Amino acid sequence: MTILTAHSIRNTSLMFLCLTSGIVDVIGYLSLGHVFTANMTGNIVLLGIAAGSSLQLTALHSITALSGFVLGVLLAVVVGGKHEETFWPKAVTRIFMIEVMILLLFALMTIFPYTQGAYFMLIILLSMAMGMQTAAARKLNVAGISTIVLTSTLANLFEDLVQRLSNREKRKAPIQQVNLLRIGSVVFYCLGAALAAYTDAYDPFIIIWLPICILGVIVITSTFKHFHQLK
Repeated sequence: MTILTAHSIRNTSLMFLCLTSGIVDVIGYLSLGHVFTANMTGNIVLLGIAAGSSLQLTALHSITALSGFVLGVLLAVVVGGKHEETFWPKAVTRIFMIEVMILLLFALMTIFPYTQGAYFMLIILLSMAMGMQTAAARKLNVAGISTIVLTSTLANLFEDLVQRLSNREKRKAPIQQVNLLRIGSVVFYCLGAALAAYTDAYDPFIIIWLPICILGVIVITSTFKHFHQLK
């Protein structure tokens, strides 16, 4: 019977964080006024389109999401404190704990009817959670995966694949684990988006409980597996 190593658990956690990003992005886009709550590049594009087309509401949604994301990153920086040279910094677990609470507040708010003001608060909560998750993933520093920004991940992946094709020795070697992680991050993000899109027809917000459960498991695992003591 194979026991999962600390490295495999950490890498698996990263993949499931990508899944949560895909879910959160689709919830924002389909249910919160066509805004991205994880992919901030998309929001900047939407903001530019809105500015050029006089779409005030679209611009307001994008600005709200961008603001929430920045707040999340800033909060994560404050919570994170000093840099830790460990396998899994304690700050990462603290950040994920706060992210769980933010997503839980979002989920509870969607149970009851909400006003226009609360509508913008929902956007802020989701984007804040993703801002914190981005900062936490950067602290783990695994294969350059942020769990949210896939453009650089794809660029790094195909750059390495092209180098393998042009180098005979590399071509014979097995594909590096870092590239498998990059491929997995894209696949899991797409899977999360597909799950959220599928459940949207039944209840656009019920899928948010899956990221809450995933993050809860990650927090519990990182707390009791003594990841903070590993290097």
